[in-house]
Amino acid sequence: MAIFDDGFDFDKYVRKRLMEMDNLESRELFKEIIRDMMGEFYNHVANEYKFLEDRVFKEAPRPVRMPDITTGIVSIDEYDVTDRNFRPMDDGDLEEKTPDTELMLQNLANNEPYLLYTAFIPEDYFKLQNIENRVFHGFLELGEEKVAAEFKVKQCRRYMDKSESLYGVAKLNNLPWRTILAPYLYKFFDVNVIRVDEIDPKAKITNVTVDFEEYNKKARFDIFPIWNLSKTEIMASAYPQPVVEREVFEHILYAGQFKKNTSYLLTESDSTVRDIRWQDGDLYILADGETPGNWGFYEVHSEKEWFYKFPVFSNRQYDTFSNNMREYFGERIKSRTEIIRYLSSFVASQHFNFMDVKLMPAGDETGDTYDTESFIDYEYRWENSTKTLMVYFDAQKMNYYLNRDILSFLITNLSHFFPEYNCIGKIV
Repeated sequence: MAIFDDGFDFDKYVRKRLMEMDNLESRELFKEIIRDMMGEFYNHVANEYKFLEDRVFKEAPRPVRMPDITTGIVSIDEYDVTDRNFRPMDDGDLEEKTPDTELMLQNLANNEPYLLYTAFIPEDYFKLQNIENRVFHGFLELGEEKVAAEFKVKQCRRYMDKSESLYGVAKLNNLPWRTILAPYLYKFFDVNVIRVDEIDPKAKITNVTVDFEEYNKKARFDIFPIWNLSKTEIMASAYPQPVVEREVFEHILYAGQFKKNTSYLLTESDSTVRDIRWQDGDLYILADGETPGNWGFYEVHSEKEWFYKFPVFSNRQYDTFSNNMREYFGERIKSRTEIIRYLSSFVASQHFNFMDVKLMPAGDETGDTYDTESFIDYEYRWENSTKTLMVYFDAQKMNYYLNRDILSFLITNLSHFFPEYNCIGKIV
């Protein structure tokens, strides 16, 4: 509501002003004129403005957009296996794993590390940069016996691969790519044993203890990531119809086969997909194969109540008129004000206050961000940018271990509009 500042509460404002008046007659007069008469006028204007705003908003063209992706983490003891809205990124995290002593010794004999488990270390991104170069000490427990061992950690790729695979899914569904906000994924590390004292190949490893030194109090081994995606398969509703001289076939999946208030992303098929389109809730798929079969999908669940301990993150943007128009018409960002408006459109921006933006020669200043889309080969970007677009922020919580990861998500999104610059974010 734009008559006053956003979030302006008229009744609260009147009550506050009343308490500031010592004269009872003035207070009574103020109540009669302002609260009673002006209050009705204010509410009337507010309702009319809201009606006009909704009307313009609905008549404006809406862009085709990839669904919002929500990510979080949960402990194995806390997770509800019947939860259909948030599923593990890797279903294997729900299975109990036991180290294979014989396979471990075989790997070590071939000078290959052996993966024991994945650890979650809630620490600042920069402080974790050298952790892969270190060797940690500990021991393996075999019943009553303890055997000394050495360990190394490596950033866990299996979760990253799941997140990055959505880029291919977006292309398959003819949807513009949207950067995924998954800050927790940069805190997961695979713990590998690289050396162990003499051990019986038939012995069963009952426990593993690793001295992570300064990370000992923070490391967690019962945490795994979840997101609002779940896999499903759906059979085509009718026999495929031939098109283009019977070389391509149209497969139809009717609206009744899909859940209401749930978005769907095609993930895989047995034949080459040429095109897909949604029409009145029905899905039409043009593919080479003429045999009807199951189609793999991600069900993308709309945002539900989050009842787990750790905070949840989403790449969702506030649904605003300016955002819709920019996306629909492909408008560029051309001013400082537009940069602020764009960054503020992300729900994740609530962690920061925008301070300033400067254009400077490349290499003049380092920042606090990294590219969250290094897996994408952006052919249109300049490899050697001559200028840096530096955006300054003030963090709501200065020592929050996810600050740099969330800020990197915001800056990566901004860099889509400035391929000629090296976009960097800095916390001041």
